[in-house]
Amino acid sequence: MNIVRKTTPWFPSIFDEIFTRDFGIDLAPKTHQTPAVNITEKENTFHMELVAPGKEKKDFHVELEEDTLTISTTTDQESNEDNSKFTRREFDYASFQRSFRIPETIDTKNIKANYKNGLLSIILPKRKEAIPEPKKQIEIR
Repeated sequence: MNIVRKTTPWFPSIFDEIFTRDFGIDLAPKTHQTPAVNITEKENTFHMELVAPGKEKKDFHVELEEDTLTISTTTDQESNEDNSKFTRREFDYASFQRSFRIPETIDTKNIKANYKNGLLSIILPKRKEAIPEPKKQIEIR
């Protein structure tokens, strides 16, 4: 399974971290955070887990177009009347989109998704012909 694109490049985050912490420069807040994803392969399936706390099931859009699985969510920024000043603010449950190219061996008609306790789980079953047959002993005559 291949990642198609990543929405947050690594360099600006390092730049922000160094200059904000060490030099006190006030940079604009980040607008996108890309959630972490784990993908594991089992004998009959691929399991994808995406960490997205603070969301609800209805916030997610999981779409399959041709061989690309796209996971996205959109969050409207609510104005907060709190006059607190943050020294550091990392809680940001903004919009994101992750896309993955799925292999031809996936049974696209039986993909299932579940969201519980901040974890979006997607099960991508393999097609029957893609599941390896068990080793068998061949008799010598």
